[in-house]
Amino acid sequence: MDSSRPHSHPPREIVSIADTCSAALQSMPRLEIWLKERGLPVDTALVPLMCLQTAFFTPWLPPETCYQMSRLTVWLMAVDNVLDAPDAADAPDTADSAGPDETPTRVRAWHRVLAGHGSDGGSGSGSDDPMARALAEIARGLHRDGRPELLAVWRKSMHQTLIGMQCERETARTAAAGGGVPRLADYLRHGAWTIGVEQQVTALWALMDEPGLPRRLPVLLGALREAATAIRLLNDLRGHQREQAEGKTDALAIGLTEQEAYQRAEAGLENCRRALAPLTAAGYGSAVALERVALWHARMYHRFDPVRPGRATTSYLPGGPGSAAQARHTPFVPQAREAPDMSIEQEVLDVIASGGQCDNAKLAELFDRLEPVDTDLLLGTWQGGGFEHTSENAALLTKMRWYGKRFVDADHVEPLLCRDEDGAVFSYEEMGLATLREVIYRGKQSTAMVYDQLPVIDHFRRLTDDVLLCVMDKKETPTDFYFHLTRVPASLPQPSGDGR
Repeated sequence: MDSSRPHSHPPREIVSIADTCSAALQSMPRLEIWLKERGLPVDTALVPLMCLQTAFFTPWLPPETCYQMSRLTVWLMAVDNVLDAPDAADAPDTADSAGPDETPTRVRAWHRVLAGHGSDGGSGSGSDDPMARALAEIARGLHRDGRPELLAVWRKSMHQTLIGMQCERETARTAAAGGGVPRLADYLRHGAWTIGVEQQVTALWALMDEPGLPRRLPVLLGALREAATAIRLLNDLRGHQREQAEGKTDALAIGLTEQEAYQRAEAGLENCRRALAPLTAAGYGSAVALERVALWHARMYHRFDPVRPGRATTSYLPGGPGSAAQARHTPFVPQAREAPDMSIEQEVLDVIASGGQCDNAKLAELFDRLEPVDTDLLLGTWQGGGFEHTSENAALLTKMRWYGKRFVDADHVEPLLCRDEDGAVFSYEEMGLATLREVIYRGKQSTAMVYDQLPVIDHFRRLTDDVLLCVMDKKETPTDFYFHLTRVPASLPQPSGDGR
């Protein structure tokens, strides 16, 4: 490949299989030596798979990137194996097993390494922890070659991985003791963190020199969350029988049918591709890399379970075309202890998470039950979405590429954050700004958003501290338009306010 080509964009021509294999072949012996020397609990037979996948993600980047990414992927597999190991009371005392008292200590040490403390491999927990030492080495390499503003996003995703894996460990122990299963939305949130997709993609972004990449993060991160959730569901479909035997919870054990899980996964991947389309068409490597990561993992789970790579299969993925799609797996927890029927609040949260649709009657019933909000809760940037796509309001917002709203203070609201052709978010101000005022609506007084120049008031109710159910009250319009807002973390770059 042409070494003078900038790393920010992939080459326009199709990258050859030879290019991908060359990067993978250069990484394989180095990764195998590193894995053995660090003593991580991962089968060395997986080394070729790890190197091939990371070379496939960004074959236009240098082979060193492939090696760095392969080490990260191996570490993510290792930490999953460590936290899945039996407690010390049931297993020999080895570096690969962690007892109930030892596990939190080790995980806290890994958090400290990610935060830049204990870089020798585990200050406070002993520098003999191979996992901490390996993580410190990976973090140093990324710090040396990566962009600081994007490394912060990667570190956050790694912290979330550890939090999610601990939650999964506790869920498995609760189920083994006869407890119930988590809510589907909670499971999918943690499961998207622990599948490894977000950590791979955010590390790749940190290693790219793509100009303006932080400005595109709101779009990229939304697409990344869709992809990670979809891959989690495909993982559950392919590995359900194994994980059921191991006593683990997955989406099928919680109650999704194979067909429901497969359809949600396919919808998530399509949502990811749709969100990325303007960026991939423009040749942004950040979007192309995310699309290729999602493509690799989806194809992999359609063919085999990577935890059992020697057992490749030609069978259909459960729930997909040609499979016994309507079959429902039996949860491994006792039937008498299953979770109760899903509440309407949880149902709507799941619709928001999946990008699905919901009828107005159900939303109106829920809206009237929910608590009002105050100004302090609203302050910040929120990403929005609708519950239907056919009304005049929905069509207008789609045409505008509406992203969400930003509440600066009670007297300064940017109600129409939109995306430009490159995917960057900006404040569209041709219809004016808005203010926050206390308004009584349907029997409750709450902070509402009043447009300065339009006969429109948006009313809000609290689903969670970070998710709002909203309704647009437009003068002389007989049908209410329901939508939702989800808070954008303050740690992410905020949209520009240039009013283009």
